[in-house]
Amino acid sequence: MKNENILQQLQSAEQKFQINDYKGNFVCSCRIEKYGNIPILLSAPHAVKQIRNGEMKAHEFYTGAIVEYLSKQIGCACITKQYLIENSFSDDPNTDDENCLYKQTVSHFLSEHEIKLFVDIHGLSSKRDSIIDICIDDGQNINDITYVSDLQKFIENTFGKNKCSIDKYFNASSKNIMSKWVHTNFNISAIELEINGAYRCFEGNTKKQSLDLFLCLKQWLNSMVF
Repeated sequence: MKNENILQQLQSAEQKFQINDYKGNFVCSCRIEKYGNIPILLSAPHAVKQIRNGEMKAHEFYTGAIVEYLSKQIGCACITKQYLIENSFSDDPNTDDENCLYKQTVSHFLSEHEIKLFVDIHGLSSKRDSIIDICIDDGQNINDITYVSDLQKFIENTFGKNKCSIDKYFNASSKNIMSKWVHTNFNISAIELEINGAYRCFEGNTKKQSLDLFLCLKQWLNSMVF
């Protein structure tokens, strides 16, 4: 597929999350879509705004579009947060306990499908030095370190050395963090990827670097042998 078509598909996918000032569509809070049999589940719990301790938090733009389009491209499953529950004190899958709908949906899916890798995609501030921060709680959230080393190689081959960090800004160590929760409860390798805002915009003068990173993630996921 030509690069311009990929950009158009990502921009189109993002429109769903942009509805109602990134509060999403009340028809569906979250949903798992399965596009093939690759044993990977991609996740974007902050694709729309969320509420944490009574305070509304900003959405992490294009995380939902990246997750949905990546899953279609490689043939795996994905889940995205699609609606903010405004009359709630807490509506953040990455901090809520196992009773939240997002975690319940993931739990049900993982109980019925043999998944080998869970990747939770988030947004890192564009002011950070890293293009991607790989959050694995000092390796405790993964069963196979090659998932991390392979991603590092893909990033370095595309963008140069020292562009990919591990547990530098976040470490995914709290028990309710999605990746920590998945690994603890299902013993599945789970990675939180924090993507720099300058590399997930797909608009204006960031189009090329955003596209390069998307293709890098696609190559990484496609390279896995289970």
